[in-house]
Amino acid sequence: MDWPWVLCGAGLGLLVGSFIGAVALRLPRGESIVTGRSKCDGCGRVLSVRDLFPVFSYLLSKGRCRTCGAVIDRGHILAEVGAAAIGAGAVALGSDWLEIAATAVFGWQLLLLALLDGRHFWLPMRFVALLAVSAVLVTLGAGGGWQAAALSQLAGGALGFALLAGPALAYRWLRGKDGMGAGDPWLLGAIGLWLGMTGVIATLFLAALAGIAAALVLKIAGREVDSQSALPLGLFLALAAIAVRMAGFPL
Repeated sequence: MDWPWVLCGAGLGLLVGSFIGAVALRLPRGESIVTGRSKCDGCGRVLSVRDLFPVFSYLLSKGRCRTCGAVIDRGHILAEVGAAAIGAGAVALGSDWLEIAATAVFGWQLLLLALLDGRHFWLPMRFVALLAVSAVLVTLGAGGGWQAAALSQLAGGALGFALLAGPALAYRWLRGKDGMGAGDPWLLGAIGLWLGMTGVIATLFLAALAGIAAALVLKIAGREVDSQSALPLGLFLALAAIAVRMAGFPL
């Protein structure tokens, strides 16, 4: 393992994570994700350069605005640390630059979707579609043998969508209401385009385990958890897919 390059991957991840954190906070508020200066959510002060160093500025300010003392949204630090870990993992696992770039792009897109679904139960279809399109572009960019890879992609995507769309339709038919977010089958389908049939099955299995574990933790913490409780399946799917990829499943 070439540690200097791994550290470079982590450093790039910190920068990407800063953008992901901003998008995850601005998008639900209807704010632009490409224009406008970063500012404190408490007092509105435009942030200076010293406030914008990923992770380090947060730690130096002890997680609070230097002007008004308002708590900085922890979504920023989660996005930055998560994206740094993805960048480092992509470099550590990758055998060439195309694979490294593909793994990083895959993970960073899923990190954004995980943050949005975890906090708002929202999977914007434009970002799910971007995840699917980027999978196709990676396959085309790989060069020779792309036809066979494309068939594997289609099989994985179709299986991923069917694994959740089928139960969702059955639940709606039996109970007369939705038991799953409309974006979840599409998200697993997009993940299937990246990871193939075996990878998408592993992703769903890990996501199910994570959901069960989360429900148990909430139960132990005294929260009421029953058949009417909602858990962010998209969050678990996204994190599980990142874990499956980092475990060595090919793209």
